[in-house]
Amino acid sequence: MKPARTEAIILHTFAARERDKMVVFLTPDHGKRKGWAYGARSIKSRFGAALEPLAKVRLVYFEREGEEAVRIESADLIRSLFPAQQNLLSSVAATYIAEMMDTFAPAEDPAELMYRLLDRSTEALLEGAPPMAVVAYAEVWILRLGGVFPPARNCIACGAPLNRPLRFDAALQGFACPDCAGRDAYVVANEITDALEAIGKLPAADFAARSTPDEVLFEIRSLAGSIRRHFLGHELKSFEVLASVASAES
Repeated sequence: MKPARTEAIILHTFAARERDKMVVFLTPDHGKRKGWAYGARSIKSRFGAALEPLAKVRLVYFEREGEEAVRIESADLIRSLFPAQQNLLSSVAATYIAEMMDTFAPAEDPAELMYRLLDRSTEALLEGAPPMAVVAYAEVWILRLGGVFPPARNCIACGAPLNRPLRFDAALQGFACPDCAGRDAYVVANEITDALEAIGKLPAADFAARSTPDEVLFEIRSLAGSIRRHFLGHELKSFEVLASVASAES
């Protein structure tokens, strides 16, 4: 049994047994994995702070054929999220992004783009980018990479090229032309479409630096949330916490 070595970002952990942790982590080459970190809850744990949520680490682990969880041998810290966690909104935003990634990242399949997105989003939070801009960016991209966010170039019903303003039809779960869109279709304001296009073209930090108005970020997140809830059939656990903290700080 040879050890596997990989860069990874910790998504979350939970206590297991008396001294151990179960760790869920994202890797670029093997997607989402989970593994046992034996002794990680002990006072003199060799893992230190390397297994904190959204820490970027170098992992060494062993995998037995037929077993879903690996055994984590070591974790060397590359980057901690601790500085960003001193800001409540940034901390809750990071938790929310991690839950979205945990929900949509593929298990045991290459996930380089997902990994890069999480890495860059975390970096943006550490650099002091507006948390809700980073959240909106990550929400849209996670849904796109997960194959859930619909393309906006052609009508989802007839395939005709789309012009502005875009119309999102919840019944069709996609953008539709005026002829195909239902009466209750949501008309997307051009400034929201501009922001969606910027998300598709720019890195997370560059999008966050555009100073997108709060009301535009809210509309983007509302659209992404509608698509996500329809796909999952439920809301993320951290959604209400983020909404509450963001409202209190606005």
